[in-house]
Amino acid sequence: MRLPLITLDQATDAWNSMLDKGTYDASGIVLDYATGQDEDEAILSEIELMDVSEHLLDIQTKYGDIGSSTAMGGKVDSDVVEAIYLPFSKIAEPRQLSNIGFWRWLSNVANSGAFWRFINWRYKKKKPINWGITTPGSIIEVYFYRAWLRGHKMVDDTLVDPLHYAKLGGSEVWRSQILRQDFGRDREFVKAFLDTIYDKSGQVVVGTTELRQKLIPALRAWTADATFTHLSYSENLEIIQRLRTEGI
Repeated sequence: MRLPLITLDQATDAWNSMLDKGTYDASGIVLDYATGQDEDEAILSEIELMDVSEHLLDIQTKYGDIGSSTAMGGKVDSDVVEAIYLPFSKIAEPRQLSNIGFWRWLSNVANSGAFWRFINWRYKKKKPINWGITTPGSIIEVYFYRAWLRGHKMVDDTLVDPLHYAKLGGSEVWRSQILRQDFGRDREFVKAFLDTIYDKSGQVVVGTTELRQKLIPALRAWTADATFTHLSYSENLEIIQRLRTEGI
């Protein structure tokens, strides 16, 4: 499946138009495409995105006016992981889905702005934050890309819910404490980390203050001089729990 791509300028124009007018005329856009193994394969159409849009509408209905609140925002983002990861992992390759141009198109243009309106509901901010209007170096700031990436990194078909770890944790934990950290590249370490800061029911065990001021600095200090990629889940869990107790 070929995925539509747009530039930063095109995304910015679309975002501004959606904010000012509630609509955007995309008929004049000349699209580029991220191709898969077969360059002659079909182009992703907006009809094929209808199920995704409907899933997102169900999430909006589920949370209503509290969807943008600090208390519920993380739960919204966890639900979005499944809504985004599952369909796109079936129709495109990871290298295509790592192209920021696609997420710019999806976030600002696709389905007459349906995805734009979802993020506008989620954040209620009159500035283009987390929308796909950014540079490739800051791609984790893109809301829907981050949802796909959480699933891509953490899906585990051996679990009852293969996306258990992908859906565990709030947006800020994923942005700042996992995806921006070196240890965030190792799945077994991330699993142990998430199981340290959340209990089995998903409730917070390690609060924000302890996380930022004690555990994360201790993890950074330890990983600066040690390697963890060869360690098992249980070995990583033991290290993280010890660092939580002892600190730096």
